[in-house]
Amino acid sequence: MPCGYCVYTFGNFSLLHSDQIAPNVDNLSKSDDRSPRPVIGWWSADPRQLTGQGIVTARVVAMLERVGTYDFSYRGSGLQSMSTWLLSGLRLAGYLLRRHLDILYLVCSRSKAGFIRDLPAYCSLFVGVRVIVHVHGSDIVDLCQRPCLGVIARTLLARCELVVPSAHLIAPLQALGVRKIHLCENFVEHTNTLFQTVKAHELTTANREWRVLWNSNVMASKGFFQVAEAIGTLVDEGVHVRLIALGKPIGDEAMSLRSCREALQRLEGKYWIERPGQVDRPTAMRLLYESDVVCLPSHYTSECQPLTLIEAMCAARPLVIADTPALRSTVGDYPCEMVAEPTPSAVKAALQHLFLAPPAGEVLRAAAERARQRFSAHRFDRDMSQLFGLDQIPTEAADLAFNSDDHYKL
Repeated sequence: MPCGYCVYTFGNFSLLHSDQIAPNVDNLSKSDDRSPRPVIGWWSADPRQLTGQGIVTARVVAMLERVGTYDFSYRGSGLQSMSTWLLSGLRLAGYLLRRHLDILYLVCSRSKAGFIRDLPAYCSLFVGVRVIVHVHGSDIVDLCQRPCLGVIARTLLARCELVVPSAHLIAPLQALGVRKIHLCENFVEHTNTLFQTVKAHELTTANREWRVLWNSNVMASKGFFQVAEAIGTLVDEGVHVRLIALGKPIGDEAMSLRSCREALQRLEGKYWIERPGQVDRPTAMRLLYESDVVCLPSHYTSECQPLTLIEAMCAARPLVIADTPALRSTVGDYPCEMVAEPTPSAVKAALQHLFLAPPAGEVLRAAAERARQRFSAHRFDRDMSQLFGLDQIPTEAADLAFNSDDHYKL
């Protein structure tokens, strides 16, 4: 982090300013025992979506529901989404006119259309509501830099409190005039139990099959097809390696959904690739445990702090990632191979280096323990509870509410 900003210590939660640093989180928003509990509402897309953002949102909503909250979410797609958005906007306006809301938790969209859709929530600022905006993508900076719309976005965000999961976003946002920024990294649910039996295993160069896990949705900008081509080349050169590809195909700025599906079809029949697709969480964790390496050489513009890498670090798995600010911030001091450009040749070279000279098992185990502390659900619950001025809800209770909607699938 650049000189002049707070150095984030894992497990702490700080309000950062460009000119000063709040000395204690208790001075920010935590109410004393005699203060009335704040009235909180939340505005978001459907938190049951099977994405990293959906998982985090669902946990925060579960926490808020235990103390009482107003739901202003919009659900579905197409006409259904428009109708639920309109109803939520009208309900929100009614509460604001009656001054029945103290805090609005906004899980923001970073697209142009999404920002316009979120305007009713941002307008809560003008009646004195404390708006807490949770940002889940690096492209929030791109939104603020757009002509015309970016001016509006910067003006509104400068009046809000932003929660960002990754430190790499702090300096760019502050340069755009956003001052109230909370750093709260993401989490892995059931950190202590989910990974207690996962042990780093020594990689050897014995005559065995290497298992490379793709634990994300299949997107061109995330580097999936570069990984597949790299592994295909290694197989042609006589290396025993198999790609386990989870997730579903999604179109992006690099490749349309149709083209992505067609590219996947061309890989069908290759004996060195398995495509379980979308799986439940126990299956995903089993496949992670069975893997030797996790690959995510992503240059996806929205990439911020992917759950794929968090889980792999907590499970003590070697990594191949792209050398981007978001992914560097996510892995921190965790041992990994970085590729400057996600080309098949660069990914191939990184995998070969890991196969020939893998990190020592004790190094991975120590790094995994640090990752479990850094990304613990208990730390996340504590930080978010303090932000809202609530007594902390026990992690087990939040897990119980969180698990009820089964947000564990990829």
